[in-house]
Amino acid sequence: MTSFRRLFYVTWQPKFRNANHLLFFNLLALVLTMLYQLWEVGFAELEMVGPVILWGVAFGLLTFGCLTWRSERLLVADSYRLLPAGDAKLYLSNLASSFAIMVYWGLIQAILLVLGSAMNGRIVRQWFRQVMHVTLTAQDWDQLQVYGASIVAYGALILLWIWAFLTLIHFATNAISAFIPGRSQKVVKAILAVALTWIVVVFLSWVSTIELKFFQMINSTETFNFVFDFIYLGLAVVVASWLNVYLMHRWVETRPAS
Repeated sequence: MTSFRRLFYVTWQPKFRNANHLLFFNLLALVLTMLYQLWEVGFAELEMVGPVILWGVAFGLLTFGCLTWRSERLLVADSYRLLPAGDAKLYLSNLASSFAIMVYWGLIQAILLVLGSAMNGRIVRQWFRQVMHVTLTAQDWDQLQVYGASIVAYGALILLWIWAFLTLIHFATNAISAFIPGRSQKVVKAILAVALTWIVVVFLSWVSTIELKFFQMINSTETFNFVFDFIYLGLAVVVASWLNVYLMHRWVETRPAS
């Protein structure tokens, strides 16, 4: 059987190449933007924080989209499904490698943001110094670190949730359409995709409403509210992932890799 580490590496490679291609164009856009600013206003007025954030968000969304598309194709490609490994191991290694790519992308963007701020980012530094001097005490810094770590963890879980439910919609439409005649499959798949997306949105809205009423009733704090949100979202990721592995094993057929 193929080890999880080996599967992670195999699923990582094509995603890493794709992310680096997009990163090259991201850097190219930043260099061209910097040259334009140097030509227009000179180094004394150079401000690169805004362009770093703008291009980072744009290419980050593009990277996320390409990564999602590649991950979905990988799970149904015969070259991967025929590897001597279980469906659960392949699914989890694919999910882990996608998450690792986004972490890699985020670290690169953080480095670029630091470099952009260092290149005469006086507005950002001035604002940061004023905020620290006026409002942040030692206790505030401790709380800021806790909330910052919580937000990062929550963002990571949201990312996993998005991938898990997109895969669930993909697999569910394929599984259900297997019982539909060939001519009607495309139409049925489109209808099922819209219906399943709507069901997921309604379900999450319902859970959020019930949760809000519950916490209003017991008058809990925002911290507990945040913790329970995190737990609910984590359970949703686990359940969706389990359904994905089940559908992958029972109903989802392989396709030639392209």
